[in-house]
Amino acid sequence: MGHTDALGISQADRQLLLFDDLRQAERRAVSSRVASVVAHLIGTPLHVIAGRAALIRSAPDDPGVVENARRIEAQVDRLAHRIRALIDYLTAPEPNPLPEPAESVLASALALYTPVARERGVTLETSGAASLPQTNVDGTSALIVLTSLLSLATRVAPRGGTCVLRHSSTVEGQLLFEIDVPGLGVPASRLDTLEPPDHLEDASVEQLQVLSVSSVIARRAGGNIEVLPGAPGRATIRYTLAPLS
Repeated sequence: MGHTDALGISQADRQLLLFDDLRQAERRAVSSRVASVVAHLIGTPLHVIAGRAALIRSAPDDPGVVENARRIEAQVDRLAHRIRALIDYLTAPEPNPLPEPAESVLASALALYTPVARERGVTLETSGAASLPQTNVDGTSALIVLTSLLSLATRVAPRGGTCVLRHSSTVEGQLLFEIDVPGLGVPASRLDTLEPPDHLEDASVEQLQVLSVSSVIARRAGGNIEVLPGAPGRATIRYTLAPLS
């Protein structure tokens, strides 16, 4: 058995909490780095475009109009090329699906995040059928999505709160995971577009980032994520997951 401190928290549980904190810090670092690279790539070309357009607007009959228009076209082409190169650089090849029983994925996610929730003073309950259908899913993507959503839930829920993870199957044969989260709001932006919220200082920005990235991963595997309003002060994250054929 591992060592425990005066509060009865094991060293293993603390290591899991540290792992989740590092995972959150990594998400923040990646987001900041992408934002910095995009700003660097488009800053100068946009400045040139705006300046040349202002010259055309101020003197539409000036002989230099054609040259200014040519400069704008050149900068637009340069900007488009650099953005395409950035997209190609950041887009990793899709790995082949790794079949894994859905019940095993759920067990792994709970093994990781039940102690994390406990360390944060949050209760993580599960409900649903005694076992999930005997079907395989893309284990890697499913575990990434499910653990990301549980990480979000345990961070958003206040100490003393209870998150409930329900699992079932839909009439279409998909698997359904629903996480009822106290303190979670319904995003105003669509999850599949990653549109920035109107108020960037809002605490919901990181929540939207996690939900949006999870949505992309889920959709690539034939699933979907949506956030539905629940009881006052709560919302439900619904994750549908397609089994592998």
